[in-house]
Amino acid sequence: MGYEEAVKAASSRALELIEDGFIIGLGSGRAVAQAITMLKERIDRENLNLTFVPSSYQVEFLSRQLGLKLKHMDGGRPLDVTLDGADQVEMRTLNMIKGGGGALAREKVVDSNSRKVAIIISEDKLVRRLGEVGPVPVEVLPFAVDVVMHITKRMGGRPTLRHGAGKVGPVITDNGNMILDVDFGPIDDPSALERKIRMVPGVVEVGLFIGIADLAYVGRADGTVDVLRRE
Repeated sequence: MGYEEAVKAASSRALELIEDGFIIGLGSGRAVAQAITMLKERIDRENLNLTFVPSSYQVEFLSRQLGLKLKHMDGGRPLDVTLDGADQVEMRTLNMIKGGGGALAREKVVDSNSRKVAIIISEDKLVRRLGEVGPVPVEVLPFAVDVVMHITKRMGGRPTLRHGAGKVGPVITDNGNMILDVDFGPIDDPSALERKIRMVPGVVEVGLFIGIADLAYVGRADGTVDVLRRE
């Protein structure tokens, strides 16, 4: 069983959270795309009345293709649940590194305004410490890229400007900004590092998601799913 099958199994379990009348936040990436495609089948089968708040153009376009009912964040009623993925999830705390798809700022807005955040991942995304298998994405104003690179180097990081596949030049986020992938190695205190980076002028958002996930649905190669809860 590969990645797609593991995520499909995890998505199936996560969708058990969904009830008729829910307003559902949507993260970005392949796991979320799989989940909402499966959920569309249930909507049609059970005639569910669901409303969705997407966090990226990628998921918004897919949602429209599926015929899902969409709305924007309006600061009113909190979202009932958000379905999201992650690049790394710390086993005990469920702290995360996100932003591999470049939607970290909007994802954090959606996740932080939800009553419950459910993360859908395959088992290879679980780590003992954040940063041990990849960098921390940082969304940065284009004007400030060089400055933020210099400051994160002084913090002990190794920043790289993210370049896109299929286009010339750097990745541009849905907000018109750029992404630095900053490798800090294994992170001892993710909360402190997040605060430190966010204080740098020109930083829009940091891909460290601390204390946000409530549940993680972990699809394994044998088809089983582990459900982890934040301690």
